[in-house]
Amino acid sequence: MASPLRITRGGVLGSILVLLVAATCVRLGFWQLHRLKERRAYNAEVSARMHAAPVALAAVPGDTTGLSYRAAAARGTWDPDRSIVLAARTFNGDPGVYLLTPLRLPDGGAVLVNRGFLPSPDAATVDIRPFLTPGAAEVRGLLVPMPIGRVPPTSGFRRTWYHLDPAALARQLPYRIAPLLLQATPGAATPARGASALPLRLSPPTLDEGPHLSYAIQWFSFATIGLIGWAVLLLRGEREKTAAPELPPRA
Repeated sequence: MASPLRITRGGVLGSILVLLVAATCVRLGFWQLHRLKERRAYNAEVSARMHAAPVALAAVPGDTTGLSYRAAAARGTWDPDRSIVLAARTFNGDPGVYLLTPLRLPDGGAVLVNRGFLPSPDAATVDIRPFLTPGAAEVRGLLVPMPIGRVPPTSGFRRTWYHLDPAALARQLPYRIAPLLLQATPGAATPARGASALPLRLSPPTLDEGPHLSYAIQWFSFATIGLIGWAVLLLRGEREKTAAPELPPRA
C-alpha cells in the first residue's frame, strides 16, 4: 500500500508560491482575452465607419464624434504654400515623409489633406515644390486622427513636423483647421496624364486582432507547465524518500 504524501514546510511554501504564480498567469491570460474582445469590437466599429456612406465635408466640424475613419469627400481650394511634411515615416520599409497640404473649405476653414508618401533617405529632407499644385480640387479619402505631440515654439513657419500640435498649427495658419486629417486613399482621384506617381497614396489602416490571443495562450501555458512541473517534482521527491534505505541506529 502506497504511503501517504508527507507534508513538509518546504513543500507547503513551494506549493503556495507555485499557486500564486499560476494564478497570476491565468489572470494575465484572461486579461489578454479581454483585450482581444475589445480589439475585435474596435475593429468592427472602424470597419462599419469605413464602409458607411462618405461624409460631405464642406466646413470644419465642430464635433468629430463618430467621424474618425469615416470615408469623406471635400471640395475646396489648395493652399500649397502652407504645405507641411510629417517626417520619420516609412512606406513598404522605405524611409520618407508624408505630404500634408491644407484644403480651404467653403466656410473659410481648412482640412489638412495627407496626400501621401514621398521618399527621403533621411526621412526628413525632401523638395516638395514639384508637388505643390494650386487651384480648386475635390478630394476623397478617409478622416483619420492626427498624430498628436508637443512641438517646441518657433518664430517662423515650421515646414517639418514629427507630430502635429494643434496649438502650434493654429499659430502658423490664418484659418481654422479641422481636428482630423483627410487621408487621400488609393483610387480617390485619377492623376492627369504625365503627372508624377508621387506622392504615393496611403492605404486604409489594416484591422488585425494583434497578438492578444497568442499572448493569452502563452500565459495559460505557463500556468499549466508550472502546476504540472511542481506536481512532478513533489511526486519524484516523495518516491526518492520512500526508496531510500533507512540507516541503522547508532550503537
